[in-house]
Amino acid sequence: MKGPKSLAVHLTSVTALAVAALLTGAPAAPAAPAADTPAPPSSTARPALADTEEPVRTERTVIDSGHVDAVSPRIADGAFRSLLLDDRDARAPVWRTPESVILHLTEAGALHLTADTTGYEFLGAPGDTVYCVPQTQDPAVIWTGWSTQSFAPGDVNGDLTLTLDAVDGPGKVVLWEWSPFGEPETVLDSRAGLPAHYPVPSNTHQHANWAFTAPGVYRLTFTWSADLNGRGPVSDSSVYTFAVGDLDTSTVPLPGDLPSPSPSPSVSASPSSSPSPSPSPSPSAGVSASPSPSPSPTASASASASTTPDPSPASPRPSVSAATRAPAPVSIPGPATATTATAGQLASTGFPLTPVLGTAGLLLAAGAALLTVRHRTRRPD
Repeated sequence: MKGPKSLAVHLTSVTALAVAALLTGAPAAPAAPAADTPAPPSSTARPALADTEEPVRTERTVIDSGHVDAVSPRIADGAFRSLLLDDRDARAPVWRTPESVILHLTEAGALHLTADTTGYEFLGAPGDTVYCVPQTQDPAVIWTGWSTQSFAPGDVNGDLTLTLDAVDGPGKVVLWEWSPFGEPETVLDSRAGLPAHYPVPSNTHQHANWAFTAPGVYRLTFTWSADLNGRGPVSDSSVYTFAVGDLDTSTVPLPGDLPSPSPSPSVSASPSSSPSPSPSPSPSAGVSASPSPSPSPTASASASASTTPDPSPASPRPSVSAATRAPAPVSIPGPATATTATAGQLASTGFPLTPVLGTAGLLLAAGAALLTVRHRTRRPD
C-alpha cells in the first residue's frame, strides 16, 4: 500500500496531467452511453411503385368489340404513363400504347334520334344521328371505360384526374352517366369547352356512355395526373384514335403513321469555296505575287459543296483542290510587276528594281569618271 506521501505525489501528478490537458486543448474521452438510452427512431421511406404488370405492346391493332379500359394509367418502365388496357380476354389482358390502337365504333352504334328516343335530347334534335358506346356492355360494339386499379389508395394523395385536352374530328364528343332517375350526368363534354377534368379515385374501374355527334376519324387527347406518394406530382398524355361509322380502318392512319415533313437537302458551300480576290500578295510559295484577275474557289470536301456550280463567271472550269494544283511557276506579264515566282524564290513585292539598279550604275560610273578627270587635271606642285 502506498503511503500518504506517495499518494499525495501521485495525486499531484494526476492533477498536473489534467491541467496540462486542459491547457493544451486535448479532447476528453467520450463518456460511454447509458445502457438504458433509447436509440433514435429511424425513418424508412415508402418504396417507390413497382412496375409489376405486363410489358407495353406497340403493334398496330384495331378493336371494334369487347371490353377495353381505353384510358388507364400505370407505372411502366419506371414512369407514370397513360396507356390502354386491352382486356377483351380477361384471362390475358394486354397493355398497349394508345397511339398504336384504332378503336372502331361501327354502324352498330348508330342512334337515330326521333321523338321517341326520350332522354337523348341533349345530344341533338330529331332527325340527327349520333354514334354511342353504351355504359352497359353491348356485344355488337366496343365497350370502352377506364381503370385506376394499378394504384392502391395508399399510392396516391387524393384522387387521380382524367382530363380531355383536345378533340380533333368532324363532331363533338360527350361522356356521361345515367342518374338513378334516368337523367344524364355529364362526365366530359367537348361542347362545353376544353380542357375538361374529371376526378377518379384510385383502384377504380368505371364505364360511361360515349357519344360522337358525326361519323369520321377522331383524335382524342387524354391526360392522367396524380400526386403519388414518394414521387410527387406526375402526369402523362396520350392520343386516342376513334374511327366512327362505316369506315375502312385499313386506311385510317395512326399518330405514328402520319408522315412528318422531311427537310430538303441543303446545298451549302464551305467558306473556302467563295471566291474573294486577295488585295495583298500571298507569302506562300508557288503562288504569284500579284492578285489573280479570276480567282478559282477551292473545292470543298463535302458532297453538298462539290455539287455547287462555280459562282464566278470568269472561271468556267470546275475548281480543283489546292492540294492537286501543279507546282509549276505562274507568270503574269506586266511591266510593273515582276515577274515569275517559283518555289524556293522570294515573292516579288511589285517594286520595279531594274530602273533603280540602272540608275545606281550610272551614278557610280559618273563618279568614277569625275575622279579620273580630277586626277588627270591635277598638276604637281
